[in-house]
Amino acid sequence: MRTFTMCWIVLMLIASLSGCTQTRTVLYDKTLRPAKPKTYHIAIYDASSIQRPYKVIGIAISSAGPFHRVLDAINNLQDEARKMGGDALIDLSKGAPTSLEMQTSWEAILGSSEDILNAKVIFWNNARSLM
Repeated sequence: MRTFTMCWIVLMLIASLSGCTQTRTVLYDKTLRPAKPKTYHIAIYDASSIQRPYKVIGIAISSAGPFHRVLDAINNLQDEARKMGGDALIDLSKGAPTSLEMQTSWEAILGSSEDILNAKVIFWNNARSLM
């Protein structure tokens, strides 16, 4: 029984240290857009550098946690943008999003603000999105 207890404690410790990535999204409108395929490239832009019309359709928020790479969180943001039918991400920033109320709740859900990345999801206006 003691061996079982020790194995269980070690397993729980490993599981808690490995952590997992978490992602949340907030849609800004009720328009249903078809999800983009996994192969669709979601680029990340600075909003001031975009020369074509777009609409912000939501925000994606991801926390990689202390045991994952920032690239994991960015990949999760891109996956969520695809699911929302978005074409790109803009204004990637670290921390909980400032445009949403109740900032402390995001940290309670996703962890420390140091581990959180967020970006606005955009949809190209007047253009055919490649699918």
